Amino acid sequence: NNLDELMSRQVELEETYPYCVAWIDCLSKGDRLGRGVITAGRFAQISELDGKRASDPLAYEPAKPIAAPSFAPSGLLNRWSVAAFNEAWFRKAPKHRVDEIQSMATFFHPLDGVAGWNALYGRAGFVQYQFVVPESSSDVVRVAIEKLSAIGAASFLAVLKRFGAANPAPMSFPMPGWTLALDIPTGVDGLAAVLDELDQLVANAGGRVYLAKDARMQPHLLPTMYPRIGEWNATRDAMDPQHRFASDQARRLHR
Repeated sequence: NNLDELMSRQVELEETYPYCVAWIDCLSKGDRLGRGVITAGRFAQISELDGKRASDPLAYEPAKPIAAPSFAPSGLLNRWSVAAFNEAWFRKAPKHRVDEIQSMATFFHPLDGVAGWNALYGRAGFVQYQFVVPESSSDVVRVAIEKLSAIGAASFLAVLKRFGAANPAPMSFPMPGWTLALDIPTGVDGLAAVLDELDQLVANAGGRVYLAKDARMQPHLLPTMYPRIGEWNATRDAMDPQHRFASDQARRLHR
């Protein structure tokens, strides 16, 4: 019913289920701030599968997508339409649903079930924003939801996960802690300022923004969020000393 309960339950479920993800209602406020629905899963044993799946347990079952409109009307996804969707989604979710076998495509990639889902945001598009903060700074997740809710930043795709350790690469994004991923329609008044503020909060907490989704972070925060950037720069310089290969993001962040 709220963020504290959601995060606590997610930690409990991870003792049994290695894959846990929560959808969050980012427009809820007050005692219901951060309410959501958790999906938890583990790989099934062959003995748990029905005849068809048991005979070929590794067979790929692609999603059969429904088609989204080529482009939705501008403004279709606003605080009112998303609030209505969130309320309906929260109410339709069962209190408990267990022992359901799903394909990996269905469980891990639910958006593949809607072809062209990004068109729902209209021609103006959307901003993807994802960050991770250490376990000890989980309050940043609450602050982010509060600030985005206050300006009506209506993300109907808001996903909360708990990460394990990073891989050895110097620019690896994960760290032990909480990650919040959002798809926010462009054009929300005050959005740029709020995201800049959240970037700073995340950096101060020892967290980082996901660069694979970033298109707006300020360059001065990069060394704080990714303290091993020097190792990456050394590798880049060794492989491409004249910097012939560079993305727009690299040019923005390496001023």
